[in-house]
Amino acid sequence: MTKTSETLAERPALSAWAAQAETSIELAPEQVRNFAPQAEHFPLGSRVFLTHLTGKPEAMQIEAALRVKEMGYVAVPHFGARNFKTEKDYVDLVTAHSRNGITEALFLGGNPPLFAGPMGEAAQLLAHPVLKDSSLGTAFVSGYPEGHPDINEASLKDALRRKIDICKDASRDVRVASQFAFDGNMIAAWAKSLHDTYPGLPVHVGLAGVTSLTKLIKFSMMCGVGPSIAALRRSASGLFNIIADRNPAEVLDAMAASYPVPVAPLNYHFFPFGGWEKTLSWFADYQEARGLRATGQ
Repeated sequence: MTKTSETLAERPALSAWAAQAETSIELAPEQVRNFAPQAEHFPLGSRVFLTHLTGKPEAMQIEAALRVKEMGYVAVPHFGARNFKTEKDYVDLVTAHSRNGITEALFLGGNPPLFAGPMGEAAQLLAHPVLKDSSLGTAFVSGYPEGHPDINEASLKDALRRKIDICKDASRDVRVASQFAFDGNMIAAWAKSLHDTYPGLPVHVGLAGVTSLTKLIKFSMMCGVGPSIAALRRSASGLFNIIADRNPAEVLDAMAASYPVPVAPLNYHFFPFGGWEKTLSWFADYQEARGLRATGQ
């Protein structure tokens, strides 16, 4: 992965679609209090995803989503099925966000392999009647460019189809937000396959933000990102390579080269492991170096 703006400047401009791609970022609810990006780095109207983790008060997510909305961004709270101890907890959270006019959410199963509640997968959340009268008109569902460590490929495809069908039957807009990975060619092939299978489906590809190699490997292992960790480890020779910050420039360049003319929306979703300021500042430099700032993105 490239590390300097000088190296970025040596790269050619990318295809036109990259200038139109939307940018979103994922934060923990407690990070929202200090979230104040520069408008040229993160335009108003961009999406801010908010995590839903076991042991974290859901009231914190509700407060953060409202603050994000009031700042002029689109709040996208996560709903993790396995994090709800009761069905009422899920109903109450959806109701609270609806009361605040939140219009989008990410529905996922969640990480705990053992869970006490009645729901264990995103499809159960999406099929729940509480959504019928809610304000949530757009549903994000998870995607896995490298596959899932605990779910085989056939089951992943079947689960995605069921979730998309549930949304369509409810006349709810559906989008895919993916786990991060480090192989741009593979990510592009995965996105193209989704676009071919589901014409018009918007895909938001997960990207690890600017951070150290050691942190990237740590978070990759925590999140179950497998095959492309090997590429990171191969680049770990030498002290400088270990402590220097890494950015996803090579991933983005490879995606654009492999899939130069997407047939449906293809967007960027950042996991800012090294801090949102560092990632958004770097991405603004990347866009400028690639000639992507003319449209105001």
